[in-house]
Amino acid sequence: MNTLNENSSWSQYTGMIIKAIWIYTIAGIFGAIFGAIDRILNPVSILAALSGEDAPGSAFGTLDTICQILVIVGYVLFFLNIKKFVDIQTTDADRKAAKDIYIAYILLIVAIVADFIPVIGGIAWLVLMIIGYVKLLSGFKALKTSATWTDDARSGAGLIYSSTIWLLVGAVISIIPFVGGFLNALITLVIFFTILRGWKKIQAGAPAETAAPAQPKPAAADSTTDTK
Repeated sequence: MNTLNENSSWSQYTGMIIKAIWIYTIAGIFGAIFGAIDRILNPVSILAALSGEDAPGSAFGTLDTICQILVIVGYVLFFLNIKKFVDIQTTDADRKAAKDIYIAYILLIVAIVADFIPVIGGIAWLVLMIIGYVKLLSGFKALKTSATWTDDARSGAGLIYSSTIWLLVGAVISIIPFVGGFLNALITLVIFFTILRGWKKIQAGAPAETAAPAQPKPAAADSTTDTK
């Protein structure tokens, strides 16, 4: 792959990662809003669901379902392009760091799903979250000091590394009674835009184009002739 194509792929994949983050985040927010409105305006659906009967539909319920589908679509786009981003890294160290990030995000998603499992779900959630965040921090820490990434790209990785730490701080703060949940939500909102800014800096920090190596000139013909 030549450098120009590599730059194009870098910009394309990181751009899709940014779009995917927007999709699953905004869809998740609106889905929560539509779901809450549906439960308020249509309480019969909750009673019907508890009794095993078919719940009457509503416009807000339909919108909630659409948003949930969009969340899944966003995550699929995210993981597909993270995987492609891993593949275009040019050194083993960068590829390993990017792969750690890819695996970390998968572990975090699996942790959320595992939390629904009775009895052992909470333990599985905790273990997977710890491993996931450790790998996530390790990957971005390595990329923010990469020997081959540009200054912009390293700066973007540093922003996401710091943002990940703040997400952990917010999770700890959330256990504080009364104000913890509000503070965590506020931190998460700010960090959302910081993470996007980090990925945009990574996108802008595509490897610089390099000139193709000069081809060796053919050796000049020997003009000297033997004289006798």
